[in-house]
Amino acid sequence: FVHAYRECCLETSYFIMAEKRRASAEKPDGKSPRNRTVGTGSQAAILVGNGSPSSDDTTLKHKVLLREVQRTMTFTHRPLSTCYLAAAATAEFFKSTAHSIGTHKLFYLGAAPLALIWVVVSLVEGSYTPFVEDANINLKCALWWFTLGVLSSIGLGTGMQSGMIFLFPHILKVVYSAETCKTLDFDSRINMWFNPAMPQTQLRFPCTVDPAGEAPTLWEMYYKIFWPTIIWGIGTAAGEIPPYHFAYLAASRGEVDDEWEKELNSLETDRSSASMAVNMFTEMKSWMIRFIQNNGFLGVYLMAAWPNAAFDLCGMCCGHFQMEFWTFFGAVLLGKAFTLRPIQAILFVMTFSHVYRPMLIETVAGAIPVMGEQTGHFLAEKIETFITNVESGGDNGSGGMGAIATVWALVVLSLITYFIKGAFEAIAHDRLSSLSHRELGAYAAPKRRE
Repeated sequence: FVHAYRECCLETSYFIMAEKRRASAEKPDGKSPRNRTVGTGSQAAILVGNGSPSSDDTTLKHKVLLREVQRTMTFTHRPLSTCYLAAAATAEFFKSTAHSIGTHKLFYLGAAPLALIWVVVSLVEGSYTPFVEDANINLKCALWWFTLGVLSSIGLGTGMQSGMIFLFPHILKVVYSAETCKTLDFDSRINMWFNPAMPQTQLRFPCTVDPAGEAPTLWEMYYKIFWPTIIWGIGTAAGEIPPYHFAYLAASRGEVDDEWEKELNSLETDRSSASMAVNMFTEMKSWMIRFIQNNGFLGVYLMAAWPNAAFDLCGMCCGHFQMEFWTFFGAVLLGKAFTLRPIQAILFVMTFSHVYRPMLIETVAGAIPVMGEQTGHFLAEKIETFITNVESGGDNGSGGMGAIATVWALVVLSLITYFIKGAFEAIAHDRLSSLSHRELGAYAAPKRRE
């Protein structure tokens, strides 16, 4: 799947670049333009194509203009232009992607026939129907968590915090339901695609309380949330492909990716007036680039195996230095999906569990040499207060929505809205970078708000 996804991205990019080269190389009469000289003496300049000087000075001016237009191309300043550019880029992407997928032999020889067979099997009832229905639920569940994982890490600073919004609350719901009902005999797969049978504000899954039962063990609860966590982790790894991919394409053409150039410029600017936190973060990014250059696969794996807020920079670094795709993606997949996420999951299960939370807090307190006991009491009090407030303020299936659930629904809505806004602005900025100097100037002309 990942191989087909990357091939699709490559073919899409090459298709777009070929179309742009063809359009820029032809005049309306179908003839290729010739270079011509304008001016005399020291004022002479070679004009290529549409009449733009073929000099480093022109390239620099174009980049300065691009930065200026991108700075104002936001929903706050230019909402109509931002929507238009984002819609145009999205339409072009889907058109080229559909062309690439539709003409790929893996699609018409494999995926399309299998999908057709599966649709027929799903519509025609038989002895296999229960198996097919269960498989469809598993497929939708896997697609849900994979998509959320991709949305969590895709983009440069515009990723949606789907772990905080969906995965971690899902773990809380599973643990709370398991310890309340003293059973794991409930279907946690219904917590997907905004299913009305399991609202996002509902804390407990539909389950029957067994007063004589025993609470599930830590590993039983962990296994209940294991596959959503792993699939979400695989999605976060796949979401790191675009920064690597675009930096790799730019490097293969002998160019420098715009985002990578921005990062390098930020590392070289004067930081004498910056705060200590900014300086530390910048130094960490510089060290991270050197570490990946020196250690390759191991370096990428170690950078991916902890909650690294600057990991987009790792992808751009690997693409710029043209690291092999499977070396890069294998390290990211191993670090994010099979190291970081399982560790996070077990910690969240213990944190949300009334039975295993004291064990976790005692372990953390014992690891702190001086203020360990005070830290343990502080953590226990804060976590217990949080869980109690969630249990009392959430919707426990009684039909109403508590105060905590209402606030959480508003927070989720705000974060999703912010993600959509950031994604549209990022797409519009990317569209601007593909425009010619004359087209870019048209967007720089208006000074008023739209």
